[in-house]
Order: sequence, then structure tokens, then C-alpha cells
Amino acid sequence: MDELVDRLLLIETLNSTLIHFILSSQVEGSVDPDRVDSLTQGLLRARKWMEDTMSMEGIPKSTADMMGLIAKRLAQLESLLPKLSEKAKAAEAGRHPTQEILSFLDETTVRQQAMPTNPQAAIPLVETQPTLPLYETAVAKAKEVYKRVDIEDDQWGLVSQAQQIIDQYSKRCHVLLPVFWLEANRELHRYRSDSPLMEEAIKLPAEYMVKIIKTLLTEAPGARLLQDLYSKRAHETTLEASETERLERAVAKYFSGLDELLRGQMPNVEDKISEAQTAFDGFGWGGPELEKRLIKRINQRCEEALQEATHATEPARQVIYAEITKLLSKLHHAILAEPRLREVLSQMKL
Repeated sequence: MDELVDRLLLIETLNSTLIHFILSSQVEGSVDPDRVDSLTQGLLRARKWMEDTMSMEGIPKSTADMMGLIAKRLAQLESLLPKLSEKAKAAEAGRHPTQEILSFLDETTVRQQAMPTNPQAAIPLVETQPTLPLYETAVAKAKEVYKRVDIEDDQWGLVSQAQQIIDQYSKRCHVLLPVFWLEANRELHRYRSDSPLMEEAIKLPAEYMVKIIKTLLTEAPGARLLQDLYSKRAHETTLEASETERLERAVAKYFSGLDELLRGQMPNVEDKISEAQTAFDGFGWGGPELEKRLIKRINQRCEEALQEATHATEPARQVIYAEITKLLSKLHHAILAEPRLREVLSQMKL
């Protein structure tokens, strides 16, 4: 009976998680595909536990019938979430540049129509310089203030530092999870911008990622758990394509959130902090089969970034830390969404 209660509590936890996901997505006006995929993994396992429970001895038929209805509903949700994830991934990729140009052209047309029609009023007092054609102006406006290149620039040694830590412990620890954070760190360093804030936009989150790698490999309980896993699981030191794709999208989303700031414009700081708080509140803990102590360490790093966003004295830093909170949360959801990475957390619980 105690096991039945535990499983019903699990369903209730999942239910509240889904409600929070729906409401927070409505508030944010967007859906995080990695969070969707991590929910899908949780739903799949919850449904399996529910179906296993239905066949347990001593379960009344009426209870089993009700649980069967719940399992059926979970299966329906499972079939919908992948479709939602694909739509969210497409939306997260952003609008096509042509749409940006057309939007700008529409705005320009409105401004031109609002100009005075009196010919005398339209004559400039001094000779004006030739201007770019409207299309070229639109292209220039739509041009991104940052770009991604193929080779990272390890300006502060944070990539090599993380790599050295992993190399040092790879002979006795399973390093797939640290490698995920290393590659996210490496991806950060592939972005370029002329903005004076770009240095902190890269360096600050990279420092968090190095700290996470150190925590996993050198501090309890991660060090012991990864050492134990080393003897039980094949050595894995490279990411699969889907895992890489998730972290690339997460980092791209991070810089997208900083676009306004990198352009020299100050976004609404309170809105940014509110978004970060929502991301932190929606932090994924996974099911009972996952090793929560390691997840808690990631949660602590997210909380630290959120505190910095709240208490930093410089508005620009507040915005960066808010986006770091969202980035770390999204990367964690990416881990929960990937079967292989999730399996690592599960095996450490055994």
C-alpha cells in the first residue's frame, strides 16, 4: 500500500508540473522544447509505473480501473508532446530574416505616409547625403549584432581549464555529464560581437559551467557517484548529435535573450528577472528514478545566478545573470530530455 501511495503522489507531482508548465508557457508567450521533451520522458516513466501498479496484488478493481484511465490519459499526452516540441523548436529558431526585413519595410512605409505632403515642407534646407536604398537599409537593420563562428576563442582559458579537469578525472570517473557542460562552454566561446558587453556575456556563464564541472568531478557526492558509474557503464567521452543540437539551441537562445542589450539598448530589467524566476521555478527534478543530489547541485548554480540577477548593482549585469539563470535551466532540461544523459542520472541512483 505504501508503494501505491508513493506512485499516486508521483502522479500528483507530475500533474502539478504540467500545470506549471502550461501556465508559465502562457505567461512567457513561448514554449521551451527541451522542457517539453523532459516532460515527455517523465510521462513515459510515470505511465509505465502506473501500468505496473495496476497489476499489483491487492489493488481493488475500482482503483485499477481508475488508474487505467489515468494511464490512458498519460499516453494521450505522450503522443501530443512530441508534436508540441517540434513546433517549439521551429519557433525557437526565430523568424526568417526576410520576415524581419518585411516588418521593417512595413514600418518604414507607415512613416513615409505620415510625412507632410506640402512640397515646400519636404525640401531640405541643406543638401542631403545619398542614402542607401530602402532594401539595403532594411538588411542592415535586420543584421544581427552577434554571430556564431566554427572555432571557439578561449580568451580567458575557461574551455581549456574545464578540459583539463575532465582529462584529469576521466581515468577514474564517468565523464559524460561533465563533457556535456564542457561542450556548452565551448559553444559559448564560438560567439562574437563588437559589443563591449560581450566579454561578460561569455565569461560569466562559462565560469558557472566550469564550476558545475568541478562540482561533478571533485565534490561529494558527484565524485563518488561518477567513480562508481565508471566501473558499471561503458566509457563515453563524446556527445551524440541530438545532445549537441540541444546545447547549441540553448546557447543560441541565451544570446537571443541578450540581443537588445548587445545592441546598446537596455531591456526592462524587472521583466528579465521575472523570466529568470519563472525558469527557476520550472526547474526539472525528474522522476524518483534519478539521482537528485547531482540535480540539486545544478539547481544551486541556477539559484546563485538568479540571486545575482536580483542583487547586482549594474542593470546590464542583472540582465546577463537573468539570462544565465534561464540558460542553465534550459541546459538541465536538455539533459533530462536526452535518454542517454537521463540514463546516467538513473544509473547513479542504483
